Amino acid sequence: MPEGDTLRRAAEILTPVLEGQVVTDLWFKKLRGYRPRVGDRIASVDAVGKYLLIEFDRRLVLHTHLGMAGSWRATGLDTPVPKSPKLRIVIETALGRGLCFSAPDISTHISGSGTAPADRIGPDLSDDDADIDEAVQRSRTLADGDATVAELLLNQRVAAGVGNVFKSEALFVAGVHPFTKVEALDDDSLGRLWTIAHQQLVANRGRPYRSTTGAGNPGRTFVYGRHRLACRRCDNAVVFSAAGERTARSTYWCPSCQPEPGATASP
Repeated sequence: MPEGDTLRRAAEILTPVLEGQVVTDLWFKKLRGYRPRVGDRIASVDAVGKYLLIEFDRRLVLHTHLGMAGSWRATGLDTPVPKSPKLRIVIETALGRGLCFSAPDISTHISGSGTAPADRIGPDLSDDDADIDEAVQRSRTLADGDATVAELLLNQRVAAGVGNVFKSEALFVAGVHPFTKVEALDDDSLGRLWTIAHQQLVANRGRPYRSTTGAGNPGRTFVYGRHRLACRRCDNAVVFSAAGERTARSTYWCPSCQPEPGATASP
């Protein structure tokens, strides 16, 4: 599922084909907003949080949010455009094509207008210099009073880029139970949690696959997707809360390494 690291890789593969080039052909499905035109020049391709941004002439910016199943790919002009019902965008230049599939949110906005979803998100944790202090401050001012840290990490208005995988993985590394209330953590603990998420996202920007366990460690994740399997630290069984049970998204954690607030961790 696309998270901040995935969008960074998408921007990297599209940039050589699109950035600085003149559009020679164009097709959209379900676009909201003004339509770019053949003959427009593409000024930049960038990723901010979970949004991929393509800026055309006239300060017109195409925003795509990939949701759970969306993707971008680049192809050469000698490759036919696939006849897929999932195809949403085709942008062609003299150097190739950018193709977008299954994106649920496709819209255009004027750069700097403040009307785009990406204009309202917090610091991008995929950036090398992500502002962790700002993420902590936004945690206090923007999180709902009863919010859990699992919900906080997915709140893109607080900080951008974390999705469901990095949510569970950052909480495991930090040793924080996912349903701890935000107000129960001090600023240092919140800063550490955001720092871990930032480090995981940055480490995965250039990888063809996602891994949070680090070099020399088995497997690619500590807890995500490992319901009932052994915790890689303590050998206790990883537990799971399905989407809609306690939060809107599914969550994985180790009950020993991430004890509930007030509980005593197992020796």
